[in-house]
Amino acid sequence: MVSADSELTLRYPSDLSDEEWEILKQILMELDPYTRGRPRKSEQREILNAIFYLNKTGCQWRYLPKDFPSYKLVNYYYNKWTDNRLLEKINTALRERLREQRGRAARPTGAIIDSQSVKGTQESSVESGFDGGKLVKGRKRHIIVDTMGCVLIAWVHAANIFDGTAARHVITHLFAQLQTVKIMWADSAYSGVDLFEFVQSQFHCHLEVVRRKKGVKGFHLLPRRWVVERTFAWLGRSRRLGKDYERNLRRARHRFIAPLADCCCGKFAIIKRPIN
Repeated sequence: MVSADSELTLRYPSDLSDEEWEILKQILMELDPYTRGRPRKSEQREILNAIFYLNKTGCQWRYLPKDFPSYKLVNYYYNKWTDNRLLEKINTALRERLREQRGRAARPTGAIIDSQSVKGTQESSVESGFDGGKLVKGRKRHIIVDTMGCVLIAWVHAANIFDGTAARHVITHLFAQLQTVKIMWADSAYSGVDLFEFVQSQFHCHLEVVRRKKGVKGFHLLPRRWVVERTFAWLGRSRRLGKDYERNLRRARHRFIAPLADCCCGKFAIIKRPIN
């Protein structure tokens, strides 16, 4: 393997550029310092490249190209970073730095919540259900994003659980990590006095439902709601997320945190790039 300080040639479009790696390298050193043990034989940049490649192309673990480290090693790090929530922490660090670079507070005060139902597979048959509204059998991905579209919290559950019911758990997990959100926008699936009062009384946050305009047919842009829909569109560019292939719900949740961290990293690198 090449040394950690040498420049790597980008073999695949999903590979980290030198600018992106410098950003992630600094964050990794802060969140997961490696101070003991023998030197690593495979560098973390290559491990991340392999994870991003798998997410982007949708290939199976055993089908990772041979110029990456062993799929067993990549899978080991992916499971390790999932269990210790390192990927989630990386996403948080990137989001806060990106917000500061754009002149915003590191922690947002506004957020948007929405869900997406995806088809399941034989592997994800446990803890799955049927979404009668979308006519999808599988799981539901629940996310809350800031007004830039960066994910604050992600949750995965069976598709037969109603949005308003699942929202209580998702919002509770959000405020366990972030207490600055004061207003949250949602679609009509989250309407209801019970949920509104729950969010207001428990977290002192205002839940505002953005409804479609009456009498308007076809597509039209809805304030605030388009931001979370764009985030789902970003996720849709990763083929691994076309269906839910994960047996474990925690693995499923982190499966779509990784491409969002990659996206934030790319945006942050563009902002930091000097203008010639």
